[in-house]
Amino acid sequence: MRHWTRELTAAACIAVFSFPATADTIFGVDAGVGLWLAGPDGNIGGTAVDVEALGLSRETNAFVHVALEHPIPLWPNLMLQHTRLRSSGTGTLSRQFELDDVVFSTGETVSTDLDLSHTDAVMYYELLDNVLSLDLGWTLRVFSGHARVASRSRTLSENVDIDAVIPMVYGRALLELPGGFAVNAQANFIGYSGNSLQDLSAHVAYAFESAVDVGVEVGYRRFALELDDDARTDVSLSGPYVAVAAHF
Repeated sequence: MRHWTRELTAAACIAVFSFPATADTIFGVDAGVGLWLAGPDGNIGGTAVDVEALGLSRETNAFVHVALEHPIPLWPNLMLQHTRLRSSGTGTLSRQFELDDVVFSTGETVSTDLDLSHTDAVMYYELLDNVLSLDLGWTLRVFSGHARVASRSRTLSENVDIDAVIPMVYGRALLELPGGFAVNAQANFIGYSGNSLQDLSAHVAYAFESAVDVGVEVGYRRFALELDDDARTDVSLSGPYVAVAAHF
């Protein structure tokens, strides 16, 4: 991630521009909390070690968000979101694996802990706010995680901190349906010179009639990271999620 942060930052600055604002007439707060059953897929390293060989498994991760929408012209709305995103396990290597110049041998049993937890600050404008809602803006994603691999048969281990701030383009579309239902799609993306980071999700929501709009969401989310450097990382974590949301 250290190899491409600067390039992606430059690309995002080119991609992000000043969107015209469609302001809310009143202040609004949206908040939600949910659970995401994320399973890993892909490979890591120049020798393309599969995540299954590392023993990485499907885990339930929590996420929470709060958004403030306001009527101030030209100022973007703001959403803060935190996602715990971890996968760990034990596996036997089918080929040699290297993490930050530390080499683990073929046939070695290793314990792996991958933490891609992150916090987002999303600044966006409402381009449409009707039966069809459309938001567009940008995200600053702050990673605060690590990748740890330790041999079970010898005193060999390595820990790499994953600390980076990545700018991404943000978009969301929501279509309201009869009977309190709605469908929603959301995307964060950045890509440059063979490197990319994308976070895509879609869900169906149902809102209960009450003084405060409370609803449930059932959806699917996919997080994918591709690095075209010495690490040759091509990893995704994806799966279904459920959430409870409220609008004040």
